[in-house]
Amino acid sequence: MMKKFKMPTAYTIVTIALILTAALSYFIPQSVVNPETGEIVFDAIFSGEGEILQGQGLQPFGLWDIVLAPIQGFQTAADVGIGILMAGGFLAVLNHTGALEAGIGALLTKFKGGVLIAVMTLAFAVLGTSFGFWEEIVAFVVVIVPTFVLAGYDVMVGLGVLFIGASVGNMSSLVNPFATGAAVSAIGNPELSIGSGIILRFVIFGVLYVVGTAYLIRYANRVKKDQTKSVVHGSDGIDNLVDEESSLPEFTGRRKASVTVFMVIILLMIVGFIPWEELLGQRGADIVNAPIYGLAKIPILGTILGASHISPFGTWYFDEFAFLFFAGSLILLFINKMKETEFIDVFTDGVKDLLGVVLILAISRGIAIIMGDASEGMSITFIYWISNALSNVPIWIFGVIAMGAYVLIGIFLQSTSGVAGITMPILGAVASALFIGSSLGSAGGQIILISAFVAGVNFVSSIYPTATLMGSIELVNVPYDRYLKFMVPIMVTLLAISGIIIGIAPYLGLVQ
Repeated sequence: MMKKFKMPTAYTIVTIALILTAALSYFIPQSVVNPETGEIVFDAIFSGEGEILQGQGLQPFGLWDIVLAPIQGFQTAADVGIGILMAGGFLAVLNHTGALEAGIGALLTKFKGGVLIAVMTLAFAVLGTSFGFWEEIVAFVVVIVPTFVLAGYDVMVGLGVLFIGASVGNMSSLVNPFATGAAVSAIGNPELSIGSGIILRFVIFGVLYVVGTAYLIRYANRVKKDQTKSVVHGSDGIDNLVDEESSLPEFTGRRKASVTVFMVIILLMIVGFIPWEELLGQRGADIVNAPIYGLAKIPILGTILGASHISPFGTWYFDEFAFLFFAGSLILLFINKMKETEFIDVFTDGVKDLLGVVLILAISRGIAIIMGDASEGMSITFIYWISNALSNVPIWIFGVIAMGAYVLIGIFLQSTSGVAGITMPILGAVASALFIGSSLGSAGGQIILISAFVAGVNFVSSIYPTATLMGSIELVNVPYDRYLKFMVPIMVTLLAISGIIIGIAPYLGLVQ
């Protein structure tokens, strides 16, 4: 009797992807981006002195490189890794106090069923569309999944709220500086700003949110009525991250204070990550940062707090992300009057729980190291081929084909800002040439290109086995094939809807 096939672990999948990527180097030449002209030089590498050496692009990676890549990946992902570990420690302490479950219980009494799903999906969609919320998903899995499990759903509803919500936001990227902002900057057209095309992107955001939320609610209702309808039904070892036999604890004063700390952390993250100077200009950014500047001017207190060294809102990244969760952990220590040994044991247990996620992240970053970056590597070669294929397509279908091209590009290079920096100077010129004689003009063509870019690249992130995705499903032990069974239908639908809207946008007056 044949043994039933068991889906490999996340570690195995990303390792196989690493090996396959290295194998491509025996057949696919590297290419580089000329730093002076911004043009791609096919089949070339940089010398040690930075000179471009043409005809030497085939640079095979061997066993040494394959084993070394995750180690180098761990180094490059250190800031993200520390952030994830600190979040794990904080959430372990929050869970230990009972505040999280008590807060969830209070939330469940206020919002029910489809409303709960709609509200939380919208929250993560807003985070995605404003600052590209994605890698941070891992830290939220341990909060959102239990919320929906306790509401009577399965783990996939919680994962869906996170991944579908964030995908809706990222695929529209209303003001995302790492996608829309990077694309506008890379094109270099003075007629464009981060607000160019915002009407089109807002329509995409609204339609995708409605469709994605409807899909989630429909699935959730079906699973709540019959758990055998769950896509993870029959899978062994699913971890719903809650003790189903325990009742929700009382929402006491200390637990309310603990949850308030968590909410303040989330608020500070949002305020810290939103690019205020990009959106409001220097004066607007100064207004947002007025509390920090004011605190720094207070004698003695400002010095003791180190207020003059606080990173301004709008410039935060994973160092500040880690700081918030570590500082929050210390505040919880005092609020809940925990003993030192108790706090250390709980905090380190939380860190250990997410160490596997960091290891997966390291291997995934190793893949990126072998594939190449925004200036050289096999990634540039794939972008070169795809860019050439788009140069002669008809105007009416340009946006749809460009979106499909970015889906392919997203497989080889997941950095939205990196993809924008490499492709937009090239495809922006293609769009300008195609649309310059139309009523939309060159800027209109480039607006369509930007919408196609954010939709295509961010679609890939939702299903491609990146560190964020694989780390998240590893936390709840959901097999990758079951995740795809749940996500692929809705994500393909959202991609198709985006393509339709982009295709008809010029005829509806949405390109402005």
